[in-house]
Amino acid sequence: MTRSSKGLFPRWVVVLFVVALVGLLTWALRGVLTPVFFAFLIAYMLDPVVDRFEARKIPRSVGIAVLLTGVLGAMGLFLLLAVPSMVRDATDFMRDLPGQISALEARAQPWLLQYGIELPTSLSEAVGTLTASGADPSASSSDQLAKAAEPVMAVLRWLWGGTATLLGAAASALIVPVFAAYLLHDFDRMTAGIAGLIPPKWRPFIVDIAKEVDTVLGEFIRGQLIVMLILAFAYSVAYGLLGVRLAVLIGVVAGMLSFIPYVGGAVALGLAVIMCLIDWSGWGQLLGVVGAYAVIQVLEGFVITPKVVGDKVGLSAIWVLFALMVGGELFGFLGVLLALPAAAVVKIFVVRGLAWYRESEFFVDGPEPPSTGALSAFIGAEGLPDDEEMAASKAAVRTHPPTND
Repeated sequence: MTRSSKGLFPRWVVVLFVVALVGLLTWALRGVLTPVFFAFLIAYMLDPVVDRFEARKIPRSVGIAVLLTGVLGAMGLFLLLAVPSMVRDATDFMRDLPGQISALEARAQPWLLQYGIELPTSLSEAVGTLTASGADPSASSSDQLAKAAEPVMAVLRWLWGGTATLLGAAASALIVPVFAAYLLHDFDRMTAGIAGLIPPKWRPFIVDIAKEVDTVLGEFIRGQLIVMLILAFAYSVAYGLLGVRLAVLIGVVAGMLSFIPYVGGAVALGLAVIMCLIDWSGWGQLLGVVGAYAVIQVLEGFVITPKVVGDKVGLSAIWVLFALMVGGELFGFLGVLLALPAAAVVKIFVVRGLAWYRESEFFVDGPEPPSTGALSAFIGAEGLPDDEEMAASKAAVRTHPPTND
């Protein structure tokens, strides 16, 4: 084979270069690609429904218009009905917070004094207590106050930066449905075009993997969204019936974070307990919150998630956390969005790789253990005492050693 037919570089180098280039472009354009990702997610979720409309002789454009109008209308109705109520509750809570903290301090002060803990009586005293260990005696009180307030100022600067980009975020939100409509209209055409670019000899195998990826991703994404909605509704209703302040807001936040193992549940329990302590109305409410949280967690672990998501596409908690950390570190917010779908796809290839390994010649009829040399002595040496099963396995190998036919 000539040099021109083989190419200047080995095939694996070209593949590695393309993967690195795609990763670099994704990182560089992560801010721009975030609304595109949301648009693709909407198109991916709604495409099966649009296909069903087409199967019933409804034009694709009409189906897209009906679906997007319904989805955007439902989101607008939620924003119109739920958000003002949550904002009003949060505003009332912040207005009443100083008095509630004072009442909580008055209740806790006698108990804390029994253990030698004395709460500060004023802001200046609290600042002096916080800066006592590292304050410069020669520095003025204003300098010490500025140093103590430095973390607060950092948070305010971050909030100001987020407010400055609010218009950009609103523009991106308006672009999402437009992109989603175009993607939905050309979704089948794009997938057919990509399949047409695959070499014919490889096409059956690649299409088979693509179908498996599509099945897993579809079930995983739709299942996770349904679980998030169910948990948000369950926490909101349960805490609302118990009289917990900001119950709807706590439920929505906990539901949105439920795709991160342990985080959504911790937020649901932690915020509800804090609300009970601040707006104290007795031990009954606090115990009710703990009981409601325990019931919802049991239902999520044994009923909701297994029935909705299923074991087929389930990911272990450690892999989900690892994927989220890696995605967030590499690509920021876009990486967090892509982490779980990417982890689900990687699981497909891991399962296929393990199946191939178990059927490989190395696993089935692998080479015999070395019979001479230091490696053989090391492998054959006895460590801890063997149990009965391991001793029988070793004896069987010595009696009938594996052969390489």
